[in-house]
This record gives sequence, structure tokens and C-alpha cells, in this order.
Amino acid sequence: MATKKEHLLIDGYNLIKASQLFQGRGDSLKRARNRLQQALAAYGRRADKHITLYYDGTGESPNTTSTSGPHVAIEFSRYPQQADDLIAQAVAQKHGAKWLRVISSDRAVQRSAARHKIRSTCSEDFLDELTGPEQEQSEPTPATDRDGTEADPSLDPDDLDRWEAVFRKKADEVPNTPAPTRDGTESHPPLSPSELDYWEAVFRKKADR
Repeated sequence: MATKKEHLLIDGYNLIKASQLFQGRGDSLKRARNRLQQALAAYGRRADKHITLYYDGTGESPNTTSTSGPHVAIEFSRYPQQADDLIAQAVAQKHGAKWLRVISSDRAVQRSAARHKIRSTCSEDFLDELTGPEQEQSEPTPATDRDGTEADPSLDPDDLDRWEAVFRKKADEVPNTPAPTRDGTESHPPLSPSELDYWEAVFRKKADR
């Protein structure tokens, strides 16, 4: 059985107010609506979703429905009804629909959706979906569990590159200072590895005797 496409019910002016992307200084609401509708049309194509966009109407503008491409339908409320009322009616008619989601930061709208078991997302969070890059639908490869006790723990190429860079940086940070000179008067003069080997051999030879 084919999965039904997700259908988003979007509170238009609420989403416009959540971001400065759609309305610049001095812009009209009509221009802001056009920008939002263009963004949603592109998103609908990319994500393959149906979208109904709701706006508050005025006394001069009757309840109208128009389309902005195959993925976006636009509805204006009839004054004094508001866009919130239209969204509430839509979720009531589709009670419990798993494929339906409401986009609004309005608490009353979110509560209405919750009463009818419809998911909701606040406008600010939805903006990340709207403006973010398209995600590839691929399953992530699970990481191999390693506890550090393996004799030869495997590292992927990224791990190797990262650790090589760390050790190279550490080596570059070590100052190249000359070995200290010794005149035999130090209380604990340091010995080089070759000197340690020499004296260890001498004392071992003495002990064997």
C-alpha cells in the first residue's frame, strides 16, 4: 500500500512574521505573500508534499481559493473569520490523519491540532525545513563498536587523517632546543639512552661476577 503524501496546513501570516526572509522594510503584504508562496512551491516540489496556505481575509476579500502550482493551494478566510478558524475546521474534518501536519506558532492552533491528534510544528522550526538543503535519503552506516582493547583497532580513513593531523601539530609545537651541556658537576646529570645502556651493561657484568 502506497504511503500518502504529507499534507501541510500552513498559517501564512504567522510564518511570514517568523522570518525576515519574506518581508523587507517597506514591502507590502502582497509582496511578502508572493515570496512565501514561491518558497513553498519550490519546497513542495523538492519534498513532494501537498501544501494548503491560509491567510486572514478582509471585509472586501471574500473566501477564495487559488493555486500556486501543483503543490500549493491558497485560501483566504471570510471576515470576521480568520485563517486559524479555517485550519481548525480542516483538522476537525481529518481527525487523526497521520499524513496531515499543521505549521503555526499560535498556541490555539497547536491545541486544536492536538485535540484532533494532528501533528504540528512551530513556524520557526519549519523555517529550517523550508530553507535547508535537500537531504539525501540514505541509511547511515552504523559505526563499529570499539572499546580500545583490540590488538589492532581498525580506523577509518577519516580517523587516520584526523589523528595524523593531531600528531603532526604536536610535533611542530615541540621546540627544537639543543641538548644541555654537562660538566660533571650536576647533582643528577641526565644520561642519554646510549649512556644508560652502557652503564646497565657494566653493572650487569659486575653482578654476574
